[in-house]
Amino acid sequence: MLAFLRALVWLAVSAGVLLVGFAVVASALLAPSVIARGEFPGPVQREALGALYSALATKALLPELALTFSTWIFVAWLAPALDRARRIQAFGLFAVGALWFPALDRYLFSEIWSAGGLGNYLVTLFLVAGGAALALLIPRLVSPALAPGCFAAPPKRGMVEAR
Repeated sequence: MLAFLRALVWLAVSAGVLLVGFAVVASALLAPSVIARGEFPGPVQREALGALYSALATKALLPELALTFSTWIFVAWLAPALDRARRIQAFGLFAVGALWFPALDRYLFSEIWSAGGLGNYLVTLFLVAGGAALALLIPRLVSPALAPGCFAAPPKRGMVEAR
């Protein structure tokens, strides 16, 4: 039960980190336009940006985070060595996210976005999968409760023969 609660807290904190990171990146992308125009977007533009940001969060970022998280928990339980090293966690979380991206793109993200080319597809894959991986990794780097190996299955103990 403790591992389940720990996993839920990890997912909730990671979702918060992902959404805050997304807000920071979106603000950084919007800032040059605001500076060049000398004013903030009007009410219609703010509403359109809000709809766009909400769609990106609900159709791409949060589903990617949930799929990457659930797959990583399963991988960590099956192959505990993968969850015990930070470098492997970082690469593994990104790889799992990248593996889920085509399905996510096909069934959710394609409603609001079209790649238009391989370069755009790869950049979007990197941003979405990388964002989810980073959001999952940051809480594990900060909290001792999420230390490497905390989601690994307990080792199986065999009978020791007495001689």
